[in-house]
Amino acid sequence: MRRSLVVAALILAACSGNSEATTTPAPPLPTTLADVTAPPTTTTTTVAPPPTTTTTTTTTLPPNAAADFGLTQVVFGDAAFVVITNWGNASGNLDGYWLCQLPSCEPLPDTQLSPGEQALIGLAAAEPPALAGIRAIVDLGPAIGVLEAAGGEIAMYRSDPADDPAEFLDDPTKIVAYVAWGESDHQGSAVAAAAGIWDESTVAVFDEAPSISSGVHPAVSNDDWSADVGG
Repeated sequence: MRRSLVVAALILAACSGNSEATTTPAPPLPTTLADVTAPPTTTTTTVAPPPTTTTTTTTTLPPNAAADFGLTQVVFGDAAFVVITNWGNASGNLDGYWLCQLPSCEPLPDTQLSPGEQALIGLAAAEPPALAGIRAIVDLGPAIGVLEAAGGEIAMYRSDPADDPAEFLDDPTKIVAYVAWGESDHQGSAVAAAAGIWDESTVAVFDEAPSISSGVHPAVSNDDWSADVGG
């Protein structure tokens, strides 16, 4: 009897040991939406600055830009004067030029003329007139003699102001402009012809004509000049 009780107790103990098996608990489930949302992503965008525009203004002179002086008008009498025009495509200075009624010559002073501008060179005892459109007035007085409608000549030379006119009056490389009118002896006509700036013709001037003028450049013959009408 005691033996049966011992066996029963052992069986009961074995069964009780099997019911105490150890288990691992599962991880807790998320309880909020934040727990299942992916972490935020940060994006950096670099914006380039707008391009810088630089405007540069460049003044370009025409090829071989240079002043080019020519005789435009010759006025006779007590208020005699000569008009010189810069026909070139650049500014220039009359300093270094001579104005002559051969054989008399006078150097022209520092006088700057832009393209298209004119200078009035007074050649009489009276004060030179102030005319519209004239850039500069130079008073040489009667230094190169009286200008008469009956005949005469005007020449421009390019030479050092310190030179003696006798050294360049017959040099065709020095003369730059010329006009002859009337019936008098024209000393510079042959030199101007040798320089290719005059054809040795003479501008016809009627009695009492106040002046002669030219609107072309280069004026190389009497056809390029005309006598003006006036009292």
